[in-house]
Amino acid sequence: MKPSAIFTRCVGAVFLVGACLSAGLAVSVARHPDLVAYGLHATRPVVYLTAAGFVVGALVWLGLARLMWKVERTRLWVLVVALPACLLVSRFCVLGLYHLEVKNEKGESNLRKLAVYCRDLPTWQRRAAIIRTGILRAAQLEPLPKRTPLNVVTHDRRERSGYSVENVMLETLPGLFLAGNLYRPASADPSGKQPIVLIPQGHFPHDRFNVDHQQLAATFARMGALVFLYDMVGRGESTQVKHHHPQALTIQLWNSLRVLDFLLGLPEADPTRVGMTGASGGGTQTFLCAAVDERVTVSAPVLMVSSWVYGGCECEIGLPIHRGPDYASNNAEIAALAAPRPQLIVSCGTDWTQTVPTREFPYIRNIYQLFGRADNVRNVHLAAESHDYGPSKRQAVYAFFAEHLHLARKGVALPDGRIDEAPNTVEPDEALHAFDAAHPMPARALHGWDAVKAALDDARMN
Repeated sequence: MKPSAIFTRCVGAVFLVGACLSAGLAVSVARHPDLVAYGLHATRPVVYLTAAGFVVGALVWLGLARLMWKVERTRLWVLVVALPACLLVSRFCVLGLYHLEVKNEKGESNLRKLAVYCRDLPTWQRRAAIIRTGILRAAQLEPLPKRTPLNVVTHDRRERSGYSVENVMLETLPGLFLAGNLYRPASADPSGKQPIVLIPQGHFPHDRFNVDHQQLAATFARMGALVFLYDMVGRGESTQVKHHHPQALTIQLWNSLRVLDFLLGLPEADPTRVGMTGASGGGTQTFLCAAVDERVTVSAPVLMVSSWVYGGCECEIGLPIHRGPDYASNNAEIAALAAPRPQLIVSCGTDWTQTVPTREFPYIRNIYQLFGRADNVRNVHLAAESHDYGPSKRQAVYAFFAEHLHLARKGVALPDGRIDEAPNTVEPDEALHAFDAAHPMPARALHGWDAVKAALDDARMN
Protein backbone atom coordinates (compact mmCIF):
# COMPACT_ATOMS: atom_id res chain seq x y z
CA MET A 1 0.00 0.00 0.00
CA LYS A 2 1.31 3.44 -0.94
CA PRO A 3 2.19 5.88 1.86
CA SER A 4 -0.51 8.25 0.67
CA ALA A 5 -3.11 5.50 0.89
CA ILE A 6 -1.96 4.60 4.41
CA PHE A 7 -2.26 8.25 5.37
CA THR A 8 -5.85 8.47 4.08
CA ARG A 9 -6.76 5.30 6.00
CA CYS A 10 -5.34 6.81 9.19
CA VAL A 11 -7.25 10.01 8.64
CA GLY A 12 -10.39 8.00 8.00
CA ALA A 13 -9.84 6.09 11.24
CA VAL A 14 -9.53 9.36 13.12
CA PHE A 15 -12.79 10.59 11.60
CA LEU A 16 -14.49 7.32 12.53
CA VAL A 17 -13.32 7.73 16.11
CA GLY A 18 -14.76 11.24 16.05
CA ALA A 19 -18.10 9.90 14.85
CA CYS A 20 -18.20 7.33 17.64
CA LEU A 21 -17.26 9.91 20.26
CA SER A 22 -19.90 12.38 19.08
CA ALA A 23 -22.57 9.67 19.10
CA GLY A 24 -21.52 8.61 22.60
CA LEU A 25 -21.67 12.19 23.84
CA ALA A 26 -25.16 12.59 22.39
CA VAL A 27 -26.37 9.46 24.18
CA SER A 28 -24.80 10.50 27.49
CA VAL A 29 -26.29 14.00 27.39
CA ALA A 30 -29.72 12.66 26.41
CA ARG A 31 -29.63 10.13 29.27
CA HIS A 32 -28.86 12.74 31.94
CA PRO A 33 -30.56 15.98 30.80
CA ASP A 34 -31.40 17.27 34.26
CA LEU A 35 -27.90 16.79 35.60
CA VAL A 36 -26.28 18.34 32.52
CA ALA A 37 -28.74 21.24 32.65
CA TYR A 38 -27.76 21.90 36.25
CA GLY A 39 -24.08 21.68 35.47
CA LEU A 40 -24.35 24.06 32.50
CA HIS A 41 -26.91 26.30 34.22
CA ALA A 42 -29.09 25.77 31.16
CA THR A 43 -32.65 24.69 30.46
CA ARG A 44 -33.66 21.21 29.34
CA PRO A 45 -34.41 22.38 25.74
CA VAL A 46 -30.86 23.73 25.48
CA VAL A 47 -29.52 20.38 26.67
CA TYR A 48 -31.55 18.51 24.07
CA LEU A 49 -30.29 20.90 21.39
CA THR A 50 -26.77 20.13 22.57
CA ALA A 51 -27.47 16.40 22.20
CA ALA A 52 -28.85 17.05 18.70
CA GLY A 53 -25.68 18.96 17.88
CA PHE A 54 -23.59 15.95 18.85
CA VAL A 55 -25.74 13.76 16.56
CA VAL A 56 -25.14 16.15 13.65
CA GLY A 57 -21.46 16.13 14.48
CA ALA A 58 -21.40 12.32 14.45
CA LEU A 59 -22.99 12.29 10.99
CA VAL A 60 -20.43 14.80 9.68
CA TRP A 61 -17.53 12.77 11.08
CA LEU A 62 -19.01 9.58 9.63
CA GLY A 63 -19.35 11.22 6.20
CA LEU A 64 -15.74 12.35 6.26
CA ALA A 65 -14.59 8.89 7.35
CA ARG A 66 -16.53 7.31 4.50
CA LEU A 67 -14.94 9.73 2.06
CA MET A 68 -11.47 8.76 3.27
CA TRP A 69 -12.20 5.05 3.07
CA LYS A 70 -13.49 5.37 -0.50
CA VAL A 71 -10.22 6.83 -1.77
CA GLU A 72 -8.93 3.30 -2.16
CA ARG A 73 -10.28 -0.14 -1.28
CA THR A 74 -9.64 -0.79 2.40
CA ARG A 75 -8.06 -3.99 3.54
CA LEU A 76 -10.06 -6.09 5.99
CA TRP A 77 -7.39 -6.13 8.68
CA VAL A 78 -7.46 -2.34 8.90
CA LEU A 79 -11.18 -2.38 9.64
CA VAL A 80 -10.78 -5.22 12.15
CA VAL A 81 -8.21 -3.18 14.08
CA ALA A 82 -9.71 0.29 13.69
CA LEU A 83 -13.37 -0.31 14.51
CA PRO A 84 -12.94 -1.97 17.95
CA ALA A 85 -10.40 0.71 18.84
CA CYS A 86 -12.89 3.43 17.92
CA LEU A 87 -15.65 1.79 19.96
CA LEU A 88 -13.36 1.39 22.98
CA VAL A 89 -12.29 5.02 22.89
CA SER A 90 -15.93 6.03 22.46
CA ARG A 91 -16.93 4.11 25.57
CA PHE A 92 -14.20 5.76 27.62
CA CYS A 93 -15.35 9.15 26.36
CA VAL A 94 -18.97 8.48 27.32
CA LEU A 95 -17.92 7.35 30.78
CA GLY A 96 -15.69 10.39 31.06
CA LEU A 97 -18.53 12.75 30.22
CA TYR A 98 -20.78 11.02 32.73
CA HIS A 99 -18.05 11.45 35.34
CA LEU A 100 -17.90 15.16 34.51
CA GLU A 101 -21.68 15.44 34.66
CA VAL A 102 -21.87 14.10 38.19
CA LYS A 103 -18.90 16.21 39.28
CA ASN A 104 -20.90 19.40 39.68
CA GLU A 105 -21.00 18.98 43.44
CA LYS A 106 -18.22 16.41 43.66
CA GLY A 107 -16.58 15.70 46.94
CA GLU A 108 -13.81 13.12 47.37
CA SER A 109 -14.51 9.88 45.52
CA ASN A 110 -11.25 8.16 46.42
CA LEU A 111 -12.03 6.14 49.54
CA ARG A 112 -8.35 5.37 50.05
CA LYS A 113 -7.74 9.07 50.64
CA LEU A 114 -10.56 9.12 53.20
CA ALA A 115 -9.20 6.09 55.07
CA VAL A 116 -7.04 8.41 57.18
CA TYR A 117 -10.22 9.63 58.90
CA CYS A 118 -11.29 6.18 60.07
CA ARG A 119 -8.07 4.86 61.54
CA ASP A 120 -9.52 5.08 65.07
CA LEU A 121 -12.86 5.91 66.68
CA PRO A 122 -12.08 9.43 68.02
CA THR A 123 -10.75 10.51 64.62
CA TRP A 124 -13.85 9.20 62.89
CA GLN A 125 -16.21 10.81 65.38
CA ARG A 126 -14.58 14.21 64.80
CA ARG A 127 -14.84 13.66 61.06
CA ALA A 128 -18.50 12.59 61.33
CA ALA A 129 -19.40 15.71 63.30
CA ILE A 130 -17.79 17.92 60.66
CA ILE A 131 -19.65 16.24 57.78
CA ARG A 132 -22.96 16.22 59.64
CA THR A 133 -22.68 19.94 60.33
CA GLY A 134 -21.56 20.54 56.75
CA ILE A 135 -24.60 18.76 55.32
CA LEU A 136 -27.01 20.84 57.39
CA ARG A 137 -25.15 24.06 56.58
CA ALA A 138 -25.02 23.35 52.84
CA ALA A 139 -28.66 22.26 52.86
CA GLN A 140 -29.51 25.62 54.43
CA LEU A 141 -30.93 23.94 57.53
CA GLU A 142 -28.55 25.46 60.06
CA PRO A 143 -29.97 26.53 62.35
CA LEU A 144 -32.88 24.15 61.97
CA PRO A 145 -36.16 25.92 61.22
CA LYS A 146 -38.73 26.26 63.95
CA ARG A 147 -40.97 23.21 64.16
CA THR A 148 -44.36 24.78 63.54
CA PRO A 149 -47.67 22.87 63.98
CA LEU A 150 -48.09 20.12 61.40
CA ASN A 151 -51.87 20.65 61.20
CA VAL A 152 -52.36 17.02 60.25
CA VAL A 153 -55.40 16.10 58.17
CA THR A 154 -56.26 12.42 57.67
CA HIS A 155 -59.23 11.01 55.80
CA ASP A 156 -60.71 8.09 53.89
CA ARG A 157 -59.41 5.28 56.07
CA ARG A 158 -59.76 1.91 54.30
CA GLU A 159 -59.53 -1.43 56.03
CA ARG A 160 -57.50 -3.98 54.10
CA SER A 161 -56.26 -7.50 54.78
CA GLY A 162 -54.10 -7.10 57.87
CA TYR A 163 -53.69 -3.32 57.64
CA SER A 164 -55.44 -0.02 56.99
CA VAL A 165 -54.60 2.99 54.81
CA GLU A 166 -55.33 6.68 55.37
CA ASN A 167 -54.67 9.69 53.18
CA VAL A 168 -52.68 12.36 55.00
CA MET A 169 -51.49 15.93 54.54
CA LEU A 170 -48.88 17.60 56.75
CA GLU A 171 -47.93 21.30 56.91
CA THR A 172 -44.16 21.00 57.19
CA LEU A 173 -43.64 24.79 56.97
CA PRO A 174 -46.33 27.45 57.27
CA GLY A 175 -48.07 27.21 53.89
CA LEU A 176 -46.09 24.20 52.60
CA PHE A 177 -47.95 20.89 52.48
CA LEU A 178 -46.69 17.34 52.14
CA ALA A 179 -48.97 14.56 50.91
CA GLY A 180 -48.63 10.95 51.94
CA ASN A 181 -50.33 7.80 53.14
CA LEU A 182 -50.35 6.31 56.62
CA TYR A 183 -50.46 2.51 56.81
CA ARG A 184 -51.40 0.96 60.15
CA PRO A 185 -51.31 -2.67 61.27
CA ALA A 186 -54.73 -4.21 61.82
CA SER A 187 -53.77 -5.72 65.17
CA ALA A 188 -52.13 -3.81 68.01
CA ASP A 189 -48.75 -4.77 69.41
CA PRO A 190 -49.19 -6.50 72.81
CA SER A 191 -46.61 -4.12 74.27
CA GLY A 192 -48.79 -1.17 73.34
CA LYS A 193 -46.04 0.32 71.17
CA GLN A 194 -45.38 -0.11 67.47
CA PRO A 195 -42.28 0.48 65.36
CA ILE A 196 -42.45 3.14 62.66
CA VAL A 197 -41.13 3.10 59.08
CA LEU A 198 -40.59 6.08 56.77
CA ILE A 199 -40.69 5.47 53.02
CA PRO A 200 -39.61 8.49 50.97
CA GLN A 201 -40.58 8.27 47.31
CA GLY A 202 -37.89 7.61 44.71
CA HIS A 203 -37.51 8.78 41.12
CA PHE A 204 -39.90 6.26 39.62
CA PRO A 205 -42.99 6.42 37.39
CA HIS A 206 -46.27 7.07 39.22
CA ASP A 207 -44.40 8.77 42.08
CA ARG A 208 -45.44 7.55 45.54
CA PHE A 209 -48.35 5.63 43.97
CA ASN A 210 -45.82 3.27 42.35
CA VAL A 211 -46.68 -0.40 42.86
CA ASP A 212 -43.33 -1.12 44.53
CA HIS A 213 -43.90 1.67 47.07
CA GLN A 214 -47.42 0.45 47.86
CA GLN A 215 -46.24 -3.15 48.30
CA LEU A 216 -43.49 -2.04 50.64
CA ALA A 217 -45.77 0.10 52.81
CA ALA A 218 -48.60 -2.43 53.02
CA THR A 219 -46.25 -5.29 53.88
CA PHE A 220 -44.50 -3.41 56.67
CA ALA A 221 -47.92 -2.54 58.12
CA ARG A 222 -48.95 -6.21 58.02
CA MET A 223 -45.71 -6.97 59.86
CA GLY A 224 -46.78 -4.61 62.65
CA ALA A 225 -45.31 -1.20 61.79
CA LEU A 226 -46.79 2.27 61.43
CA VAL A 227 -45.71 3.29 57.95
CA PHE A 228 -45.72 6.66 56.20
CA LEU A 229 -45.18 6.78 52.44
CA TYR A 230 -44.67 10.34 51.20
CA ASP A 231 -44.01 12.48 48.13
CA MET A 232 -40.85 14.00 46.83
CA VAL A 233 -40.91 17.78 46.57
CA GLY A 234 -42.62 18.79 43.33
CA ARG A 235 -43.78 15.24 42.59
CA GLY A 236 -47.02 13.38 43.19
CA GLU A 237 -49.43 15.75 44.90
CA SER A 238 -46.78 17.95 46.57
CA THR A 239 -46.47 20.33 43.62
CA GLN A 240 -46.48 23.80 45.15
CA VAL A 241 -42.95 24.08 43.77
CA LYS A 242 -41.13 22.42 40.88
CA HIS A 243 -38.97 19.41 41.62
CA HIS A 244 -35.96 20.43 39.55
CA HIS A 245 -34.53 23.15 41.76
CA PRO A 246 -31.47 23.12 44.08
CA GLN A 247 -33.69 23.99 47.04
CA ALA A 248 -35.49 20.67 46.56
CA LEU A 249 -32.68 19.05 48.54
CA THR A 250 -33.39 21.39 51.47
CA ILE A 251 -37.13 20.83 51.56
CA GLN A 252 -36.94 17.07 51.05
CA LEU A 253 -34.58 16.67 53.99
CA TRP A 254 -36.71 19.00 56.10
CA ASN A 255 -39.87 17.11 55.12
CA SER A 256 -38.30 13.84 56.30
CA LEU A 257 -37.46 15.41 59.66
CA ARG A 258 -41.05 16.59 59.95
CA VAL A 259 -42.38 13.13 59.03
CA LEU A 260 -40.33 11.82 61.94
CA ASP A 261 -42.00 14.42 64.16
CA PHE A 262 -45.42 13.32 62.91
CA LEU A 263 -44.92 9.59 63.38
CA LEU A 264 -43.17 9.88 66.73
CA GLY A 265 -46.03 12.08 67.90
CA LEU A 266 -48.49 9.21 67.47
CA PRO A 267 -49.26 7.74 70.90
CA GLU A 268 -48.60 4.16 69.81
CA ALA A 269 -45.20 4.92 68.19
CA ASP A 270 -42.09 3.32 69.66
CA PRO A 271 -39.20 5.85 69.47
CA THR A 272 -36.64 3.07 69.94
CA ARG A 273 -37.72 1.32 66.72
CA VAL A 274 -37.60 3.77 63.82
CA GLY A 275 -36.85 2.48 60.33
CA MET A 276 -36.37 4.32 57.04
CA THR A 277 -35.95 2.98 53.53
CA GLY A 278 -36.19 4.25 49.97
CA ALA A 279 -34.69 3.56 46.56
CA SER A 280 -33.03 5.86 44.03
CA GLY A 281 -33.75 9.42 45.19
CA GLY A 282 -35.58 7.86 48.14
CA GLY A 283 -32.34 6.05 48.98
CA THR A 284 -30.52 9.38 49.03
CA GLN A 285 -33.15 10.81 51.35
CA THR A 286 -32.78 7.74 53.58
CA PHE A 287 -29.05 8.01 54.23
CA LEU A 288 -29.15 11.81 54.47
CA CYS A 289 -31.87 11.73 57.10
CA ALA A 290 -30.16 8.92 59.02
CA ALA A 291 -26.91 10.90 58.87
CA VAL A 292 -28.29 14.06 60.47
CA ASP A 293 -31.02 12.66 62.76
CA GLU A 294 -30.23 9.88 65.20
CA ARG A 295 -33.91 9.24 65.75
CA VAL A 296 -33.63 6.92 62.74
CA THR A 297 -32.50 3.73 64.44
CA VAL A 298 -32.46 1.39 61.41
CA SER A 299 -31.96 2.35 57.76
CA ALA A 300 -31.91 0.64 54.37
CA PRO A 301 -30.81 2.91 51.51
CA VAL A 302 -31.39 1.14 48.20
CA LEU A 303 -29.25 1.78 45.08
CA MET A 304 -27.64 5.10 46.01
CA VAL A 305 -24.65 4.37 48.25
CA SER A 306 -21.84 5.12 45.82
CA SER A 307 -18.51 6.87 46.24
CA TRP A 308 -18.33 8.05 42.63
CA VAL A 309 -21.89 8.98 41.62
CA TYR A 310 -24.07 11.17 43.82
CA GLY A 311 -27.33 11.07 41.88
CA GLY A 312 -28.61 12.85 38.83
CA CYS A 313 -31.12 15.32 40.25
CA GLU A 314 -31.01 18.66 42.01
CA CYS A 315 -32.74 17.07 45.01
CA GLU A 316 -29.53 15.05 45.50
CA ILE A 317 -26.72 17.30 44.23
CA GLY A 318 -28.38 20.71 43.94
CA LEU A 319 -26.51 22.05 46.97
CA PRO A 320 -22.85 21.40 47.90
CA ILE A 321 -23.44 18.90 50.70
CA HIS A 322 -20.48 16.77 49.57
CA ARG A 323 -17.91 19.52 49.95
CA GLY A 324 -17.37 22.26 52.51
CA PRO A 325 -14.49 24.47 53.62
CA ASP A 326 -13.21 21.75 55.95
CA TYR A 327 -14.22 18.48 54.25
CA ALA A 328 -14.82 16.68 50.94
CA SER A 329 -17.00 13.58 51.12
CA ASN A 330 -19.20 11.25 49.10
CA ASN A 331 -22.39 9.24 49.53
CA ALA A 332 -20.60 6.19 50.91
CA GLU A 333 -19.01 8.20 53.70
CA ILE A 334 -22.30 9.99 54.38
CA ALA A 335 -24.05 6.62 54.69
CA ALA A 336 -21.39 5.63 57.23
CA LEU A 337 -22.58 8.47 59.50
CA ALA A 338 -25.37 6.11 60.57
CA ALA A 339 -22.82 3.91 62.36
CA PRO A 340 -23.21 2.05 64.65
CA ARG A 341 -26.99 1.95 64.03
CA PRO A 342 -28.13 -1.04 61.91
CA GLN A 343 -27.97 -0.37 58.18
CA LEU A 344 -28.64 -2.53 55.11
CA ILE A 345 -27.09 -1.33 51.86
CA VAL A 346 -28.77 -2.77 48.77
CA SER A 347 -26.89 -2.58 45.47
CA CYS A 348 -27.20 -3.97 41.96
CA GLY A 349 -24.98 -4.77 39.00
CA THR A 350 -26.34 -2.43 36.36
CA ASP A 351 -25.99 1.03 37.90
CA TRP A 352 -23.35 2.97 39.84
CA THR A 353 -23.76 0.70 42.88
CA GLN A 354 -22.07 -2.14 41.00
CA THR A 355 -18.86 -1.43 42.95
CA VAL A 356 -20.46 -1.54 46.41
CA PRO A 357 -19.34 -5.08 47.38
CA THR A 358 -15.68 -4.40 46.55
CA ARG A 359 -15.33 -0.68 47.22
CA GLU A 360 -17.99 1.10 49.27
CA PHE A 361 -19.17 -1.67 51.60
CA PRO A 362 -15.71 -2.66 52.92
CA TYR A 363 -15.05 1.02 53.69
CA ILE A 364 -18.34 1.45 55.55
CA ARG A 365 -17.94 -1.84 57.38
CA ASN A 366 -14.54 -0.72 58.62
CA ILE A 367 -16.17 2.32 60.24
CA TYR A 368 -18.73 0.09 61.93
CA GLN A 369 -15.82 -2.03 63.13
CA LEU A 370 -14.44 1.01 64.98
CA PHE A 371 -17.57 0.81 67.16
CA GLY A 372 -17.21 -2.95 67.50
CA ARG A 373 -20.45 -3.38 65.53
CA ALA A 374 -19.41 -4.65 62.12
CA ASP A 375 -22.35 -7.06 62.33
CA ASN A 376 -24.76 -4.10 62.23
CA VAL A 377 -24.07 -3.25 58.59
CA ARG A 378 -24.77 -5.57 55.66
CA ASN A 379 -24.78 -5.48 51.90
CA VAL A 380 -27.19 -7.35 49.64
CA HIS A 381 -25.84 -7.18 46.10
CA LEU A 382 -28.07 -8.25 43.21
CA ALA A 383 -25.67 -8.43 40.30
CA ALA A 384 -28.27 -9.23 37.63
CA GLU A 385 -30.81 -6.62 38.69
CA SER A 386 -31.42 -3.03 37.66
CA HIS A 387 -32.36 0.31 39.21
CA ASP A 388 -35.70 -0.30 40.95
CA TYR A 389 -37.24 -1.36 44.27
CA GLY A 390 -38.32 -4.75 42.98
CA PRO A 391 -39.42 -7.87 44.88
CA SER A 392 -35.98 -9.28 45.73
CA LYS A 393 -34.82 -5.92 47.06
CA ARG A 394 -37.97 -5.62 49.16
CA GLN A 395 -37.50 -9.14 50.54
CA ALA A 396 -33.99 -8.27 51.69
CA VAL A 397 -35.25 -5.17 53.50
CA TYR A 398 -38.21 -7.03 55.05
CA ALA A 399 -35.82 -9.54 56.58
CA PHE A 400 -33.42 -6.89 57.87
CA PHE A 401 -36.16 -4.73 59.40
CA ALA A 402 -37.87 -7.78 60.89
CA GLU A 403 -34.62 -8.55 62.69
CA HIS A 404 -33.79 -5.06 63.93
CA LEU A 405 -37.24 -3.54 64.40
CA HIS A 406 -38.62 -6.80 65.80
CA LEU A 407 -41.38 -6.98 63.19
CA ALA A 408 -43.71 -9.95 63.10
CA ARG A 409 -43.03 -12.75 60.63
CA LYS A 410 -45.65 -15.19 61.86
CA GLY A 411 -48.69 -15.07 59.65
CA VAL A 412 -46.98 -13.06 56.91
CA ALA A 413 -44.11 -15.39 55.93
CA LEU A 414 -44.24 -18.12 53.29
CA PRO A 415 -42.82 -21.61 53.97
CA ASP A 416 -39.54 -20.64 52.27
CA GLY A 417 -39.14 -17.68 54.65
CA ARG A 418 -40.01 -14.94 52.17
CA ILE A 419 -42.67 -12.42 53.18
CA ASP A 420 -45.99 -12.89 51.39
CA GLU A 421 -47.14 -9.79 49.51
CA ALA A 422 -50.22 -11.44 47.97
CA PRO A 423 -52.73 -10.08 50.53
CA ASN A 424 -51.75 -6.48 49.74
CA THR A 425 -54.14 -4.26 47.82
CA VAL A 426 -52.57 -2.07 45.13
CA GLU A 427 -54.83 0.95 44.91
CA PRO A 428 -55.41 3.36 42.03
CA ASP A 429 -53.69 6.73 42.32
CA GLU A 430 -56.91 8.62 43.00
CA ALA A 431 -57.76 6.49 46.03
CA LEU A 432 -54.50 7.55 47.70
CA HIS A 433 -54.88 11.28 47.12
CA ALA A 434 -54.48 13.47 50.19
CA PHE A 435 -55.98 16.40 48.31
CA ASP A 436 -59.42 15.96 46.75
CA ALA A 437 -62.69 17.84 46.36
CA ALA A 438 -63.60 17.26 49.99
CA HIS A 439 -60.08 18.00 51.24
CA PRO A 440 -58.56 20.67 48.98
CA MET A 441 -55.18 22.23 49.52
CA PRO A 442 -55.71 25.11 51.99
CA ALA A 443 -56.00 28.61 50.60
CA ARG A 444 -52.90 29.69 52.56
CA ALA A 445 -50.74 27.35 50.46
CA LEU A 446 -47.58 28.94 49.09
CA HIS A 447 -46.67 28.66 45.42
CA GLY A 448 -43.25 28.96 43.86
CA TRP A 449 -39.74 28.68 45.24
CA ASP A 450 -39.45 32.33 46.19
CA ALA A 451 -42.42 32.06 48.56
CA VAL A 452 -41.23 28.77 50.05
CA LYS A 453 -37.69 30.08 50.51
CA ALA A 454 -39.08 33.13 52.33
CA ALA A 455 -41.10 30.86 54.65
CA LEU A 456 -38.02 28.72 55.30
CA ASP A 457 -35.87 31.76 56.12
CA ASP A 458 -38.58 33.09 58.42
CA ALA A 459 -38.78 29.74 60.25
CA ARG A 460 -35.01 29.69 60.69
CA MET A 461 -34.94 33.17 62.17
CA ASN A 462 -37.74 32.62 64.70
